[in-house]
Amino acid sequence: AGPASASAGFTTHVTPNNTFALLLDVSGGSTYPGAPVIDWYANGGQNQNWLFMPVNGGNTYEIINVNSNMCLTTDGVAGDQVYQEPCDEGTVQQWQTSLTPGSVYTYTIKNIYSGLYLDVNGDSPWAGASIDTWTYNGGQNQYFGAV
Repeated sequence: AGPASASAGFTTHVTPNNTFALLLDVSGGSTYPGAPVIDWYANGGQNQNWLFMPVNGGNTYEIINVNSNMCLTTDGVAGDQVYQEPCDEGTVQQWQTSLTPGSVYTYTIKNIYSGLYLDVNGDSPWAGASIDTWTYNGGQNQYFGAV
């Protein structure tokens, strides 16, 4: 099966619920594979825009950085920072969430491969904190909104 059409997905900024107005950001606006994902102040950069492309149904998505056209990726190890890699439809790049643009609710984002949840490392409220994956703990650093 090939990739879904662009009209099937949605593009949004993603903000952790434990911070005030910080956004998921590919560090430094990098377009290189392996570039880390952090949270950072809104700056209008395309490295803070994310395209959610449905895969395999069930609210499962590839989360693609608009600036680099690469997918949010995990190595599957709890506490390791997530990063961008070329999209390959692998489960390390598939995320399950009920997140929708403009919703007033926040949701978890769970990796299909590892079963771990997207997480602001250490529940840090500060810009520049690494985004990692971790076991579900109910913390606000594991809930995200689409803005």
